[in-house]
Amino acid sequence: MLASQDDIKRALALRPDDPTPLVAEIWRALGLGYPNREMRTLWSEITARAPHHFEAHSSALQYWTAKWRGSKRLAREFAEKAAAAAPPGSLLAVLPVIAWYENHADELGDAGFRSPQVRELVDTALADAALADPDHPRLPEVLHLLAYFLYRQGRYKAAREQFRQVDGFTEALPWRYSFVKPLYYRAVRTKTARKALTERRPG
Repeated sequence: MLASQDDIKRALALRPDDPTPLVAEIWRALGLGYPNREMRTLWSEITARAPHHFEAHSSALQYWTAKWRGSKRLAREFAEKAAAAAPPGSLLAVLPVIAWYENHADELGDAGFRSPQVRELVDTALADAALADPDHPRLPEVLHLLAYFLYRQGRYKAAREQFRQVDGFTEALPWRYSFVKPLYYRAVRTKTARKALTERRPG
């Protein structure tokens, strides 16, 4: 359920430096169709308070996707800009991975996942995740997505390592887009474990 504008204003009045109420407004912007100009104004207010807030960035990326209020180009540019400006360990390096997934949801063949460009995106996000605070509340969600990409790339041993670090939270990407979330997650995890036993080393 969307927070009301009055609730957001009251929360901001109580804690003006806290970006959380404004993050809630991102979902109003998405659901109610704020024009891009208004979203950019809102985004300036958020980043003035917290320039590398993961929840804010992952929410805003949804706004800029083609399925909501943006386009493939705008989603990609938003993700790339945020990742480039983020400090190591912020987890924001995963944003280009998410943008690629969102942009190619209707054309997800293995060849796309295994392209040099996407492998580089995944490797960069893996390095960033390795530097993140182990207690970061969004780290498990990031690892779920990276495990899935590694699985689609045929990098089963690396995928298995990511799966070992997370539980079965099926509201993470990509599972939450499936009609049978728990079954899909378990099927991929099981196949990963089986194929990791016979995977050859590269080269």
